[in-house]
Amino acid sequence: MSKSILAVLIFSFISINKMASQNQKIFITSVKKGDNSVEYNYTKAVPGNYFIEFDLESAANVENISAFRKTYNLNLTEDSGTLFKLEPADKEKPIYCSYTYSYRKGSIKPQLDNSIVYFLPFKQNKEVRIYETFRFNVKPEIWKNYTVFSKTKDTICSMRKGLVTEIRKFAVSDKGNTIFRTEIIVDHADGTNASYSGVDENLLAVKLNDQVYPGSMLGVMDNVVDNDKNHVFKFNVYYLSDEEVDGLDGKKNKVIERSVMPIFYTAEGYQNLYSDKKYTVKYNDEVLFREMTPQEKEKYTSSNVM
Repeated sequence: MSKSILAVLIFSFISINKMASQNQKIFITSVKKGDNSVEYNYTKAVPGNYFIEFDLESAANVENISAFRKTYNLNLTEDSGTLFKLEPADKEKPIYCSYTYSYRKGSIKPQLDNSIVYFLPFKQNKEVRIYETFRFNVKPEIWKNYTVFSKTKDTICSMRKGLVTEIRKFAVSDKGNTIFRTEIIVDHADGTNASYSGVDENLLAVKLNDQVYPGSMLGVMDNVVDNDKNHVFKFNVYYLSDEEVDGLDGKKNKVIERSVMPIFYTAEGYQNLYSDKKYTVKYNDEVLFREMTPQEKEKYTSSNVM
């Protein structure tokens, strides 16, 4: 997960950028207003969901400074916009302050759209048995993966409309060796993310910044198999969180990702997924077109892709 840190000192409202990075994706600027207030704006030069961790380190002549002297987790919903505004305690004097910020991919505690229904991430009419896998010391209702084992390299499809914002490799141990697998991350409109893990990097059907729709092909399962010669694929819907929850050992844990357990449309109807249960993949127009614009729907329908 990319993370970049920018430190800015503002003296008489001249911003001094203390990090000049060619890889900088998000910039914050301050604008002095005629009433001596200061507005903090951002520009985001990268697609997908991101959020800012903003920390006002020191300040003078700021009204209600105690409310600002902490880290702010702020979702960036557009390519540019205003984060917040500082008001001067003494309207006749300027504000002096310093701050730092970092940004991370994803949305922090987004407003979830619980009305959205998902497709299972396979081709229509495929029957799959779903298993649940968990993280150590984290309760299943906080985080879980859905796992599918298959004797064949099945086609992997998108569960929901979204934007491909990351295609990354991750290391796993396999029979005493370290191997690398590929994960596709798709960002959704409500700030959630979908993870498709165990995809063949040489047979990807998408690239970064591609728009995908429910049922559209992402790729196929990779060649990694378990002891029973099963290909293993995992998927998950999640969002970022900064809360503390009770772990299975009774201690507090900081939660970075919190899973969403959405409703899926299947041949058996609208379903929550349960471990060790079979489901048959089915598509329908209501779920398919739910998040499409009229133009996208017309284009999709005319191409007869389904």
